[in-house]
Amino acid sequence: MAAEIRSGAAAIARAIAALCMLLLALGAGHAALAATIVGAAIAKDGPAVEMRFAIRGRGLRWRLSTHRQELWIDLSDTRMRIGARPFAGREASPVASVTVIDGGGAARIVIGVVGRADYAVVRTPRELTLRLAPAGAVSNLAAPLLAATRSESFALRRNAQPRSHPPRGAELASAAPAPSNGGVVRPNPADRRPIVMIDPGHGGRDPGTESASGVEEKEIALQIAVRLRSALIARGVDARLTRSADAFIPLDERTRIANAAGADLFVSIHLNSSPDTATTGIETYYLNNTTDRATIRLARMENGVAGGYSAPGGPDLHYILIDLRQQYKANESASLARMIEAATVAGAAAETGIKVNELGARQGPFYVLVGALMPSVLVECGFLSNPSEALLLQSPAYQQAIADGIAQAVAHYFNADAAIGNL
Repeated sequence: MAAEIRSGAAAIARAIAALCMLLLALGAGHAALAATIVGAAIAKDGPAVEMRFAIRGRGLRWRLSTHRQELWIDLSDTRMRIGARPFAGREASPVASVTVIDGGGAARIVIGVVGRADYAVVRTPRELTLRLAPAGAVSNLAAPLLAATRSESFALRRNAQPRSHPPRGAELASAAPAPSNGGVVRPNPADRRPIVMIDPGHGGRDPGTESASGVEEKEIALQIAVRLRSALIARGVDARLTRSADAFIPLDERTRIANAAGADLFVSIHLNSSPDTATTGIETYYLNNTTDRATIRLARMENGVAGGYSAPGGPDLHYILIDLRQQYKANESASLARMIEAATVAGAAAETGIKVNELGARQGPFYVLVGALMPSVLVECGFLSNPSEALLLQSPAYQQAIADGIAQAVAHYFNADAAIGNL
């Protein structure tokens, strides 16, 4: 009996030892997969300051938030092999300070700035790169970073979904670890691809604006939208169109189509017009109130009361905008708009060699965006009122460059590997 007890105790001891070894092995494997920041460099590029953090290992997971005059980058499951003040004495305006906090498995990079500043951040497998400049000092701050990533593959993870921003002011100790798939926050089956609903503006009896030579907005918008659909499909996105022919679709029906499909993003494609025929460039809008007269004029044109869109007794747009309860959607839409603006301008310039005006990501009261249950933007791809740009917009090569730029921005957005904004 005693021998049996001793034998049983030995078996239990062996099992416990094996379990301990397994746990140690799992821990070692986990540590091997953790990312490590192994180096840092800073350089001045005109009015911009560029900082690079070298990454070793896999799976760097990051979240960005702004706090008054500070930019915080929280890094999950990351080890630091750099000093707490990696650039001490080498900071240049608008960067006042850079502090690294190592929390033993979680880390935070805190960047203090002086005055208002624009920022762009891009993560690649080997580097986390940041560019900051005084607000408005650099026309497309993100362009060098986005251009550097154009040669890389941006095929989306099969279950990628839109990102979720952390609460402002969240403490590092209480911050939930970022998901391992680059920002996915909603559980879905592994074969779930993100859905983007592309909306070619106008159509049917509503031609939209037109060029001096008679080229109609509805025509060019559909051509760019079809190219965008192909570019997104090539990147692993389930891309769909609200219209694939010259058909009239009421504005509220367009977002209903997107909602019914369970779309993750809504992108409406349009062409611009201005009383000043010298005006050119790309601008991207997200839904909100504005006091800017030019935007209000454009919104009235795109809202197309003359095209038969308005519904008698329908809800007043002003009150709908006041009642924007889903603030996260507005924040996500603003983030997507900035990304599209930067990537499209940079991509069109890189592909065609033509300098494209970046007119900015702005807010505006566009009826077609009202009612969307997902982040939504309206892209004005250029001015048909400018004879040279109108000709350019009819070019298949230029249309493709715009489509590729928007698709690249959407890929960055879903992969959560870039951020553009200001503080």
